[in-house]
Formats: sequence, structure tokens, C-alpha cells
Amino acid sequence: MDYSRVFAACAAMMIGTGAQAQDADWTGLYGGIQLDMATVDLSVPNGGATTNDGNGLMYGLNGGYRRDLGQVVLGAAATLSFGNFDTPPVGGGSDASSFGSLATVGVEVGYDLGEVLVYGELGHTWATRTDAGNTRRFEGGLQYGIGADFMLNDQIMIGGTVSRTDLDNFGGSDATVTTFGARAALRF
Repeated sequence: MDYSRVFAACAAMMIGTGAQAQDADWTGLYGGIQLDMATVDLSVPNGGATTNDGNGLMYGLNGGYRRDLGQVVLGAAATLSFGNFDTPPVGGGSDASSFGSLATVGVEVGYDLGEVLVYGELGHTWATRTDAGNTRRFEGGLQYGIGADFMLNDQIMIGGTVSRTDLDNFGGSDATVTTFGARAALRF
């Protein structure tokens, strides 16, 4: 399934709906839950061939603060996602591993379309993975993405994100994690 097309269609529907709203204020704290579909590719360092790949569901929490400056919205955000899915070797073999969690902190810059906020995000992610020798590995790397949130009312928002995290030399491999997520949050 092509999740990028699903996300683009949902964002287009939200933008079309949000164009009617004029006075939504995105300033304030928020916190909620999320569900992500994650894809992980492990490869030989420095652009080598893919050695392992896998995908699975992750669930977690999100929160942050936004400041609405008119049409521009600035924010700081954090997410914590958990999952446990295999990243088996490509083409067979016995070097299996599993992927466990993502914790991200970062900044957002968005464009206020009324009840819809479209934004880009940049941050740092820490990830966990268990390798074939049952050793748990921790690594951090650059995270970037796009998202759109829709205000259902003054207190509840829903949204979707697409993000990518690059983890270099993650237990001897470079890892790329791509997530497609849906979330809901309460605004304070």
C-alpha cells in the first residue's frame, strides 16, 4: 500500500475543509496518542547494500507547545513510540534483528490555514534495536518530516505525519526509519 498517497489525500481534504475557517488559534500545549506504521532498512555503512528490512506498527505518546504568530506557527514537540517487529535479512540468512522504540524531540514550523496546520519538523531521534546476538543497541540520529493537524474543536485535534530518521553506524549498520502516522491530541 502506498501510504504517501493516502497521507496526501487526507492532507488535501483537511486543507480544503480548513480553508473555510478564519480564526483558529494554535497557541498552547497539547498532548495525545499516536499510531505509526514504521519501515526500517538496515544497510552496509556509507551507502552500501540493504542487509535487513522490516516494518510494523508502533504506538505511543506525543506532546508539545505551539505559538501562533498569525500565518506562521512555531513549535517544539516530542514523541515516544513503542513497537517490536523483526527486521529479517534480505535474501535469507541468519542475521535477524528486531526494532523496538523511537524517542524524538524537535522543532516545528507551520503554516496556519485556519482549522488546518501544515508543518515541517526537524529533530533528533533515539532508537533501540536488538541484534541477532540478543544485544540491545541504542543510537541517535537526525529526524525530519511533514505533517498536518486539523482542529475538531478548541480542545481536540487530529492529524497525520510522515517522517524519516537516519541512524548512522547503528550496531555496525546504517538504519533508515520511515514512519507514517496518525494521531489525536488534547489542547490545553
